[in-house]
Amino acid sequence: MANRIKPGYSFVRKIAGPISLLVAVLSLAGCVSMPSAGPVLAYPATQGADAQGEPYQQVVIEPPGAGWLPNQIVQGFLAASGSFGDNWQVAREYMTPQASKAWRPSWSAIVYSNGPNVKGPVYSVPAAAARPAAIVKSTAKKAKNAKPAKTQATVIITGSVLANLSGSSVSGYGSYAVPSGSTTQGSPGTEPTITLVKEVTGQWRISSAPPELLLTSDAFKSDYQLRNLYFFDPTTPFLVPDPVYVPLQATPADLMNGLVYDLVKPQKDWLSGGATRTAFPAGTTFPAGPTSIGAVTIEGVTAVVNLGGAITKASSQVMQQISAQLIWTLSESGQSGQTVQSVEVEVNGKPWLPPGNTQENPVQRDSRLYNPAIGTSKTFYYLDAAGNVMSSDGIRAKPVKVAHVGTGYLQVAVSPDGRYLALIRQGGDLYIGPLDGALIKRSGSLYSTMSWDPNDDLWATMNNQIVMLRGAENQGQPIVASVLRSVGIGTAMAVPFTAVRVAPDGVRIAIVIDNSTLDFGAISWQGTNPQQPMLQIVLSPFNVPTGFGVTFTSLTWYGPDNVITLSEPGPAVTEYPVNGGAATSISATALMKSITASPGSALIAGLAKGRMADNASLTGSWMPIASGVSPVYPG
Repeated sequence: MANRIKPGYSFVRKIAGPISLLVAVLSLAGCVSMPSAGPVLAYPATQGADAQGEPYQQVVIEPPGAGWLPNQIVQGFLAASGSFGDNWQVAREYMTPQASKAWRPSWSAIVYSNGPNVKGPVYSVPAAAARPAAIVKSTAKKAKNAKPAKTQATVIITGSVLANLSGSSVSGYGSYAVPSGSTTQGSPGTEPTITLVKEVTGQWRISSAPPELLLTSDAFKSDYQLRNLYFFDPTTPFLVPDPVYVPLQATPADLMNGLVYDLVKPQKDWLSGGATRTAFPAGTTFPAGPTSIGAVTIEGVTAVVNLGGAITKASSQVMQQISAQLIWTLSESGQSGQTVQSVEVEVNGKPWLPPGNTQENPVQRDSRLYNPAIGTSKTFYYLDAAGNVMSSDGIRAKPVKVAHVGTGYLQVAVSPDGRYLALIRQGGDLYIGPLDGALIKRSGSLYSTMSWDPNDDLWATMNNQIVMLRGAENQGQPIVASVLRSVGIGTAMAVPFTAVRVAPDGVRIAIVIDNSTLDFGAISWQGTNPQQPMLQIVLSPFNVPTGFGVTFTSLTWYGPDNVITLSEPGPAVTEYPVNGGAATSISATALMKSITASPGSALIAGLAKGRMADNASLTGSWMPIASGVSPVYPG
C-alpha cells in the first residue's frame, strides 16, 4: 500500500489478535513506498497505563488534497479503505458521489504479499455522454483545432496476491471471508482497475473501484482475525468448525449478523462442497430492514437471534440443531471484551422454547445434543516384541494383551469404537480384522500410513495415493481419492501423499504432501450415480510448508481443531490449528519416530529400538515407559 509517511518514522501497524499461518511468514512491520503527497501520517504513540506504556504507531487517515494527481488519489484511497472505521467515510471522499454510493466492499478483500502497487495512470478522453455537462460546454467553446481535455484516467493495481477473501453484502453487512491460498502474480488483464474522472472543480476523483478491499499483508494481519463457523457433517452426529476471517473493527452486532447470515446461507469454501451442511432450512429469512439484516441483538451475554421464513416449519430436532450451530459459533465470536454465553432463538419475534423446558425459559447455554467430535481416549495401543497387540488405560496402568498377531509388523491402528484392528507389515502389506479375530490381507501394496474414521472405514496412503477401504469387514478394492486444490471443479493433484490422519468427525483429514507440506482436506462423495460415487478431498487454504530440508514424519489429531506433528531434523514437535492459527512448539525427546495424542491424556512417542516415552501435558517433559512399537490412540 503506497502511503505518505511522516519523515523520520517507519510505518508499523500494531498486530491485534492471533496471526494466522497464512501470513505468519511475512514481516510483521515494513516501510511502504509513497507519493510526493499522500493521506497517511504515522507517529509514535503510547497506550494507556493498563498497557504498560507499550509503544505503537497511531495511523491518521487524511482526505484527498488539492491538486492531487490520479496516482496520488488512488494511493490515498487504498490507504483509507484499509480502515474499517466509520463505514470508510474518508475513503469515500476520494470518490465521486455516484461511486461512493455504489461502493460496498463488505468484508471481501484481495490481500497482497507484494503490493498493491499502482500502475499508470493512462489518460483518456471520455465520450461526451460520460463527461460532465459543464466540461462538454467548455470544450465546445475552444478552437476547433484544440485537443479535447483528457478528463478520465485508468490505474491498474498490480502485485503478488496472497489471498482472495470472498464475501457478500446483505444491506450493509458483510459475510465471512475465506483465503484462497493463492500466491501467484495477477495475470495481465485480470488485475483490479480503478477509473478516475476530473470534476468541474479540477479535482480528480474515483468513478469506479473494485468491489473488494485491496490490502497489504500488514493491513490484513492488523484488521482481520480468525473465527469458526460450525456446520454439521452429512450424517449430523458432529459439528465441524469452519475457519473464517472477520474484521477486528466490526461491531459486535455487525460481526454476529454476518456470522449468522453465513450459517443460514453458507458461502462456497473447502468444507461446503459436500463435506458439511447447515441445519437452517433453505428459505430461512431475516427481518426486513433498510440498513441491516437485523437478525441478532445482544442482551448482556445473550445473543437473541430472530429469524423467519422456512424456519417457521422446522421440527424440534432441526431447531435444536440450529441452536447448537448458533451457540458454538456465536460463543466464540466475542470481540472487545464482549463474549456471548447463551443464545435465544426467536421465530418471527416469538421465543422458541426447547422441548422439555418446564420453566418456559428460551435462553440456551449449551448445545446438549450436538458437540464437535473430540476423539478422547485414555487407552492407547502398541505392539510388543513378542508380536502381541497391547493396550494400556493410561501411562501408569498395567498393559493388557488384546491380540496376538505375530512379528514383522511396523504399524498398528485401532478403530475409534475399539472393534477393529489394522496393521501394516514390513514391505507395505495391509491386514485388517476384528480386534479379537482373524486378520485378512487386503488388496494393494506399499501401504505406508493409515487412520480409522468413525464409520470403521480405513484411510491409508498406498503408492503415494490416498485410498479408503470401506468397512472393516468389506473385502472390496481400495477406493482412490481424487484430491483437489480448489472448491468444486478442479484438477486432481498428481503429487506424492505420504501420510494421512482422519479427524474425529470423519469429515476432515490431515495430509502430508511429499513429506514436506502439511495440509487439511474436506472429505465428500461426488457424482450423480449413487452406486458409484466419486471420493473427493478438497484441500484447505491453510497449508503449512516445513521449510527447506525438513520433513514431516508423523502426525496425530489433538481434539476437534488441532493437529500435532513430528518432523526431522530435530526432532521437532509442533501443534497446528486447522484454521491456520499460530503454531505452538512442544518439547521433543531424542530418537522420536512417531507421536500420538488424545485430549486430556498424555502424549505418547515411539522411539528408536522399540522404546516408548510419554509426556503428561503439552508443556511437560518426556519420560520413558514400557518398550513397544507404534503406540497409537484409537483412530
